[in-house]
Amino acid sequence: MDMADGDLVRACHAVHVAAQEADDPQQEPPFSLQLFTALLTHGWGYDPAEAWYVPAGSTAAAGPSGVAAWCRVVLPDLENRDRAFIEPVVHPAFRRRGIGRGLLAHGWRRAAAGGRRFLDGNAIQGSAGEAFARSLGAEPGIVDARRILDLRKVPAGRFADLQAQAVPHAAGYSMLRWTGATPEAALGGVAGVLNAMNDAPREEGWFEDDIWDADRVRARGDMSVRLGGQLGYSVAAVHEETGEMAAMTQVFVDPGEPAWGRQGLTGVTRPHRGHRLGLLTKAAMLDWLATAEPGIERIETNNAEANSYMIAVNETLGYELAEPGAQFFALPVRGLLAGGETVQPFAQQRLLRAAECRLVWQDGAQCPGSAARPRVPDSGLLAGDGGDRGLPENAQQGRVTLERAAFPRPRAGGRQRGASR
Repeated sequence: MDMADGDLVRACHAVHVAAQEADDPQQEPPFSLQLFTALLTHGWGYDPAEAWYVPAGSTAAAGPSGVAAWCRVVLPDLENRDRAFIEPVVHPAFRRRGIGRGLLAHGWRRAAAGGRRFLDGNAIQGSAGEAFARSLGAEPGIVDARRILDLRKVPAGRFADLQAQAVPHAAGYSMLRWTGATPEAALGGVAGVLNAMNDAPREEGWFEDDIWDADRVRARGDMSVRLGGQLGYSVAAVHEETGEMAAMTQVFVDPGEPAWGRQGLTGVTRPHRGHRLGLLTKAAMLDWLATAEPGIERIETNNAEANSYMIAVNETLGYELAEPGAQFFALPVRGLLAGGETVQPFAQQRLLRAAECRLVWQDGAQCPGSAARPRVPDSGLLAGDGGDRGLPENAQQGRVTLERAAFPRPRAGGRQRGASR
């Protein structure tokens, strides 16, 4: 995707809007065109990424006048460099034609080319995306439970009362707030709160800790404000004796959707927990927004289902569970044989139900033990129902045995062996 092509980006944004309307029963507003463009180009944290699209016509010559689907592949460059994140989005009018599988196969190839071992993604629970992920044998991770605060239901003075209840527990702390990007004087403190998020519940053994410092916040923080056109509001608690930033919460508002707010980070650093700083900063934020953004009616937040502490804070503030949430998934990046030759991954591994089949190789590759490259007719691609997993090495005379369930499904409540940080 050429991100300088405004018509193409707008066409992909239209797919995002249509998919959001079809897949999300809560009807949260889609990302604005400006935020969508910034996400495609830079992602939330400026990790390297690639964006691809599928023309609605039969060939690429159809151009951007119609887009059937798009896909973003994120390749982290600081932590988690063994993983890639994929976001395939297919317009509802073009679903059930194999486009999603094609996008996944392409993302799989890009992840393999980047040396990644795992391909991550997420989907709304109960959606076609979740069914698709499970049909692939993807390992499920944590569920992010969504909650929405309807400010129209909150009694007058509620947030001021909550602040008053929290203040006696927060002696020795003062409040700091700002709008927009992080000010220079707060960069180090924000980095400390971001590092505190490494304690939040997550998939055991899947991810490395994100390590932030002031330089990284300056270079890679605040993307949605700097480039996405969002209005950002931040409230922090500062420990008066040490000057350390002890807690922070953020909310973002799209000027085009002033009735909705999106909760950003809320974190409390380990040395300062137990002083109700999470409740204090969030209640102070909501009190502030009542005057700074009087048009806000609802605010959306997401927490891991296991994050009982933050869920308790949110429910005290009046947030209500708004199902469905989002399920996280991971797939291993497979398809490399011992000799280093690359098999066309996934879509072309799932070729036939027969006991044996011939491989499709990427152009230019040689089949080990054979002078000729084996091929499979195009009509055989994408056959099967998701039961086949992986291709063991057995390439004598250009043939392999296709073993069923060579990569086991996850055990209930468990983790795939071999998954590592």
